[in-house]
Amino acid sequence: MHLRSSPVFAALLLMLQAVVAQAQTPTAYPIKPVRFVSPFPPGGPTDLLSRPVGAKLQETLGQPFVIDYRAGASGTIGADHVAKSAPDGYTLLVITASFNTAPSTQPALPYDTLKDFVGVSPLARGHTVLIANPRMPAHNTKALVALAKAQPGKLTYASSGAGGVVHLGMEQFKLATGINLLHVPYKGVGPAQQEVIAGFVDMMFIGVSPSIGQIKAGKVRAIAIASPQRSAALPDVPTIAEMGYPKFEIASNYGIMAPAATPRAVVSRLNGALEKILAHADIKKSYAAFGVDPWWEISERFTAWIAEDVARWGAVAKAIHYQPGN
Repeated sequence: MHLRSSPVFAALLLMLQAVVAQAQTPTAYPIKPVRFVSPFPPGGPTDLLSRPVGAKLQETLGQPFVIDYRAGASGTIGADHVAKSAPDGYTLLVITASFNTAPSTQPALPYDTLKDFVGVSPLARGHTVLIANPRMPAHNTKALVALAKAQPGKLTYASSGAGGVVHLGMEQFKLATGINLLHVPYKGVGPAQQEVIAGFVDMMFIGVSPSIGQIKAGKVRAIAIASPQRSAALPDVPTIAEMGYPKFEIASNYGIMAPAATPRAVVSRLNGALEKILAHADIKKSYAAFGVDPWWEISERFTAWIAEDVARWGAVAKAIHYQPGN
């Protein structure tokens, strides 16, 4: 009897097919390396926050999680690559707040932010601070608002570029307080902060992490925290909400997205692993050094939060009649 026609061979073949099928199911995920697509260059926040998490995911899930840099167009090149990748959980996107502002500020995006992605989990919340040149007489939010109202259109603010969170955040602040400030855009947070230090521009919103050294050195003054809670790095600086504007918030948030059709079981497996990893003491210590707090949510809540934040920034852009480049 030929081997291929024997019952033993048939049984072995069925067993092999079952093993292969099991290896390809979401419950066996991952069976090969996973890519974290960073839409910004090496050394930035997406890099520094995803690397330690990737190392812990490798320990937990048994496969390498590697960084794939696809920078350009304010993060949209990397996002578009992930949106068009196979929805199998092996290509993930690390996002910053610019992911949520892009639908309102960048015309004709090559992807749909809300339809082409599903949230895997947030990674971190970063604190944002309003800084000013020390020569500006205002030392707190109320004094700044009073000064700006007394000199409408004369005080200036820097941003890292038109349409970004720093720009829209200040426009949101103007709407909330009824003041008029002049926008001076720069190509990046670093150059913008240097101009505030030099006194060429009066103020700006910036993450606590890139500004803490300048604040402690007295090169800039911390006016207020724009995040919902005070920053542990600047515990004596009140929030803007505490100063009479309770609904005001700008936070530098980070997270992980996957293509929309990624199997639910894969997303859940990643989300469950991240829940444990983000509670790990090593990650808390690493993130604290960077000035952010670990943040985990179930996938559904994170996806819903993305939609809410997109709508919030869209409302700001609409209120100021935003046009690209203004």
